[in-house]
Formats: sequence, C-alpha cells, structure tokens
Amino acid sequence: MQDVVRKIIPTSPLTAWQLLRGYWRSPQGSIAWILLGAVMLLSVLLVGMDVLFTTWRNYFYDALQDYSWHAAYDLMILFAFIAAVNVVLAVYRYYLQSYLALRWRRWLTDHVLARWLDHRSYYNLEEFGGQTDNPDQRIQEDVGELVSSSLNLLLGVLSSVVTIFAFVYILWRLSGVLTLPLGRLGTWHLHGYLVWIAIVYSVIGSWIAMRIGRPLMGLNFEQQRREANFRFAAIDLRTHAEHVALYRGESQQEASLKNLFAHVLQNWYAIIVRQKSLLWFTAAYNQTSVLVPILVVLPNYFNKVFKLGGFIQALNSFSLIQDAMSFIVNAYTNIAEWRAIMQRLLTFLNHMVAMDEDIVIYNHFVYQENDKNNIEVKHLCVATPENEKLLENVSHTFVHGKHYLIKGNSGIGKSTFVRAMAGIWPFGSGEISLPRDKNIMYIPQRSYMPLGSLQEALLFPDSVLPVSREALMQLLRDCDLPRLVNELDHVCIWSEHLSPGELQRIAFVRVLLHHPDWVFLDE
Repeated sequence: MQDVVRKIIPTSPLTAWQLLRGYWRSPQGSIAWILLGAVMLLSVLLVGMDVLFTTWRNYFYDALQDYSWHAAYDLMILFAFIAAVNVVLAVYRYYLQSYLALRWRRWLTDHVLARWLDHRSYYNLEEFGGQTDNPDQRIQEDVGELVSSSLNLLLGVLSSVVTIFAFVYILWRLSGVLTLPLGRLGTWHLHGYLVWIAIVYSVIGSWIAMRIGRPLMGLNFEQQRREANFRFAAIDLRTHAEHVALYRGESQQEASLKNLFAHVLQNWYAIIVRQKSLLWFTAAYNQTSVLVPILVVLPNYFNKVFKLGGFIQALNSFSLIQDAMSFIVNAYTNIAEWRAIMQRLLTFLNHMVAMDEDIVIYNHFVYQENDKNNIEVKHLCVATPENEKLLENVSHTFVHGKHYLIKGNSGIGKSTFVRAMAGIWPFGSGEISLPRDKNIMYIPQRSYMPLGSLQEALLFPDSVLPVSREALMQLLRDCDLPRLVNELDHVCIWSEHLSPGELQRIAFVRVLLHHPDWVFLDE
C-alpha cells in the first residue's frame, strides 16, 4: 500500500554552530570527544616538544661556544631521542585526527543525505526550487572539506594558544629588563620587552591581514558556485550527448560552456588580484619576521644577558610566539575558504527547509485509505507552482479491474494528475482516497535505471529478487528483450545503453515482476 502522504513540519533554519555541534551531541559523540581529546593532548605534547627543542638549542650552542666536545656529543644523543619521540607523536596525531575526520564526515554525510532524500527534498529542489543548487557537490565535496577544515582550524588555534603560554615564560625570562631613557621624565624599565614586542607586532599584522583579505570570503563562495555550475553544464552535455548530436547543437553548447567558464575565470581573476594584495603584505610580514627578532634580541646578547645559546633560544621563542599570534595572518585564506564552504552547505540545507515551508503552505491535498479497493478523488484541484489552475473540481471513482484512459491536450495536466495521485505534487487541494494494503505502481514516461547491474535495475526500487533468475530471464523474453537475458550481471549506465523503446519495455518487466494491484502508466 502506498504510504499515506503527510504534510511536512519543517525544522527551523540551521546555523553554523548547529551544523557543527550535531555530531558531537550524537550517540557517536562520546567516541568523538575521546578522539578529539587524544588529538588535543598530542598537539599539546608536540608544543612541549618544541619547548624541549628550544631548550636543547640553548645548551647545544652554549656547548659550541665553550668548545665542549663531550657536552655537544651528549646533546646530540639527547636530540636523537627527542626527535624520535616527536616523530611518534606527530604520526599518531595525524592518524587520530584523520580517523576522527573520517567518522565525522561519515556521520554528517549520512545526515545530509537523509535530509536530502527525506520529504522528497531531492525532487522538490529539482522541480520547484528554481535551481538544482548542485547538491552533488554540497554532499560529496563541501561536507568533507568542512570537516577537515574545521578540525585543522580548531587544532591550529589550540596549538597557537598553547604555544603562546608555553613560550611566554621562556621569552619573558630571557628578556630581562630594557631600560629606556625618557629625558626629564626619567627612565622606563620595561620588563619582558621581547614578549610585548611580539604581541604588538602580531596584533598589528593580524589586523592588517583581516582588512586586506576580508573580500576573499565572498569571492571564494562565488567561485565555488560558478565552478559547480560549469561542471554541472559539462555533465548535462555528457548525459544528453545523443540529443545534442542529433540536433547538431555543438556550437550552441560550446558557446554556453565558454560563457560559463568565462564567469569562472572572471571571479578567479578577482581572487587572484585580492590574493596578490594579501600576498604583498604576508610575504613582507613573514620576511620582516626574520629580522625583527634579531633586532630586538641583539641588545641583550651584546649586553651579555645571555650567551649564544640564550640568543638562539630567544630567537626561536620569539619566532614561535610571533607565528602563534599571527595565526590569523597565516591562515586567513583557509578561514575564508572554510566560511565559504559553511555558507554553501547552510544555503543548501536551509533551501530545503524553505521548500518544505512553501509546500506546507500550498499543499492542501488530503489522503485517506479505504477498504473498497477503489481509488476515489473528490473536488480535486491541481495547480502549477505559479498558482495557475491545471485541473479544477475533479471528482471520480476508479474501480479496480477496469481500465481508464486520461486524454487531453499537451500541458493540460495529465502527468501532473498522476503526480498528485502519487503524493509528490504539492500544489493543489482535494481528497484522494487510496485502497488500504494494496500495492500501487506509478510508471513515469521514461523508466529510471539506477547505477549497478541490470538485475538491480530491474528490481528497482526493491533489492530482493521475488522470483528465480530463470523466471526473470523469461520475463525479459516475454517483454521482447531477449538480448538482455544474459546481461543480468553486467554493470553499465543502462539509461544510456538502452533505447527509449527498450526502457519502456523494462517498465513492463518491473510491473510483471512486482505484481501491483494498481498501475498508473504515464504515456
């Protein structure tokens, strides 16, 4: 029996925070938090290894300055041990982070797929949404990139914060006190001046980078949309290759593809120009970052506050703090891409919510069940999405065992009537009473052939063969498809491999295979 169609109660539009937190509050969240905790712990330990490396450099360069061969040799042995531990920590952090990303992507993809297929949103978007919105890219590409980018940015922020706290003490201790004469105002004793210089330098750099790179977020969002449209047009040409070839439509298709690609290049050039401006600053900033630590550390070195090892450790500590505080500068492009991906995915999901809300407003069909094994329609009105009337005040009873032919001019609403009976057309009103516990099949004009073997395509939408393979082969012969008898296990794109007439005969194989009580045949 056809499931009784119920009106959809739409959920509220998603926010970025709701989309991100869903996985962590799911039944899989406990394992996810354990994995995330392990990855974060390994990240903290790797920062600790950086502290050990800077301390090692202090002792090693002091040993070189003192010409102490034995101390230098012992320190090299110690370095090998520290490096080995660092490698193990780095490898397992990568493994656990990647495994966490795999689990998160699987969960999020499952839920986005379910949302796309639930309430027939995949159909509503294509038929009534005004645009396909490239759901294939949203599900396949954007979900994966959102997961990996979110983890990378989160761990990048964590490492930066831990690095700042870990090395501030070291740099503060190495800074000593900088005495600045202020003339009549006396002198200013600045404690930890290296730390303050690193903070001011990084904050100024981050602010400038944000001002320069802000337009990249919108440009990246637009670039992904234009790339998706260009790819979709190319896929559409491949799907309808025979139609284009018969119409000799190569010139028109070439012009259309070139026009779409021109839009891709136009936005891409805008990104290049903006990236160039950002690169001017970041390249100069990073090069200056090499010289600034040396300039600010040299006074203490020449004042003999520390030896060569302390000088090297101060340089490393300053550079690490400056890099950590310049995280936004270095990762601004990644942040812009992450935000564009988030906007694309939210736009896709919230578009489905908006479609559900529209359908609830316009769908006034009432579906009931009866025990008479008849199909009854009362006061049925069917309209277009633009609220133009196709059928109005139709009432009729279809008796089981009789055959009915619905005739009318093209565009009068014959196919739409069948869609309304099937419960997939949401624009209209009236009562539709369907027989209880009876199997109803709706056959479209062109049979759908899912990807897979021919047997799987014949069984669609089921997956269990209700008869023997020999009986299925006989059905193919009965429906004038003898050449397909030995092709049941063959896998190909059957919708392109079969002619329109063969596809129609495939529909009759399905009807005979599933033994429906009622069949609606469109054309």
